[in-house]
Amino acid sequence: MFPTSSGTPQGGIISPLLANMTLDGLQREVESRFLNARHKPRYRVIRYADDFIVTGASKEGLEQEVLPVIKAFLAERGLELSQDKTQITHISTGFDFLGQNVRKYRNKLLIKPARKNLHAFLRNIRQTVSNLKQAKTESVIDILNPKILGWANYHRHIVSKKVFTYVDHEIFQALWRWAKRRHPNQGAKWIRRKYFRRIGKRNWIFAIDVKDETGKSCLKTLRHAADVKIRRHCKIRREAHPFDPQFNQYFQQRRLQTLQWLPVSQKET
Repeated sequence: MFPTSSGTPQGGIISPLLANMTLDGLQREVESRFLNARHKPRYRVIRYADDFIVTGASKEGLEQEVLPVIKAFLAERGLELSQDKTQITHISTGFDFLGQNVRKYRNKLLIKPARKNLHAFLRNIRQTVSNLKQAKTESVIDILNPKILGWANYHRHIVSKKVFTYVDHEIFQALWRWAKRRHPNQGAKWIRRKYFRRIGKRNWIFAIDVKDETGKSCLKTLRHAADVKIRRHCKIRREAHPFDPQFNQYFQQRRLQTLQWLPVSQKET
């Protein structure tokens, strides 16, 4: 909408690349400075583009040792830490990182979707449904399905099954309000028969009859977040590189493993 003559556009694909180039070396700077008696790092840095966390055994060490090193590293590159987003917290209290909450519950580490991320997603879904007051049922399904599956697939590697069920409930409520608003003079049973179906043993499936490319009638349904299976993330080898021939077999095995998790329709495509 507005031409950009300088700077980096917000959310542009070049932004994380520039962040990786600028902050490259932060991990080595912190971990190499502070070693224990076994010559292993006392602090660990985990970074994704311009977001990063530093783990350590004490709050004092992070404040007095690590924080000055990070500030000096950023100042040399013309950057500074965000005061609003920077905090030092205990793992039992937890913290949000990349839309997920990391916290220990009775010495058990659990990673769940962050509340801010969850509320933002549901707010977007409700706003989307509200903006589709006059849209066809088929269009509503086509717009919502990528949003639901995209969000669920992002969180499918963590403890999120209960959250997925809650998300499906909230989406149903939004669609029920949408249907009632379209037909204020109709009863609940009529609305249910028009917009919701029974498929197998499941009731209240938001669906519509459509015709495929061959003209054959088929049922288009709204996808559910709870249908996305929880798959624990398999961490990639640190030294592996997709452009290094010696790791060709390794990446081929990873791709085969990923294909085993996909539905048959996605495998064929």
